[in-house]
Amino acid sequence: MLPFPENLYFHQEHTWVHYEGPNLCRIGVDEIFLKDLKSSITDMDLPTEGDEISQDEVCGILRGKSTRKAIFAPLSGEIVDVNQDLLEDPEILVEDPYGVGWILLIDPSEPQEELENLLHGEQVIDWWMTELRNRQAASPEPQP
Repeated sequence: MLPFPENLYFHQEHTWVHYEGPNLCRIGVDEIFLKDLKSSITDMDLPTEGDEISQDEVCGILRGKSTRKAIFAPLSGEIVDVNQDLLEDPEILVEDPYGVGWILLIDPSEPQEELENLLHGEQVIDWWMTELRNRQAASPEPQP
């Protein structure tokens, strides 16, 4: 069983999209993104309501104690809402990255065309398993 809802679309930089209709998509980051941060979230730079974002471009930054990770926009569009709860308590993102830990709501410019550039369905399963294997192979073995 995968740790995320089946109806999500994924960008290969570990952001996800929940298509809620022609004028609304919810965006967040996945668990692999959060593990790559390697620590608790200490700060974040996010766009504001009314800003435009473009698919495959950096649309925010999450910072941990010693690392930072860019958030890549999975779709283009106008920001209609930013999850203000994250600004007050970033751990919400870690506790529920696919639910209350969403980051942005956007009015997508070309949802049908751009969703085709994302991973969905069976593609996600293969990609996710490969990503996990790659990270496990890159992790040093624990010392006895």
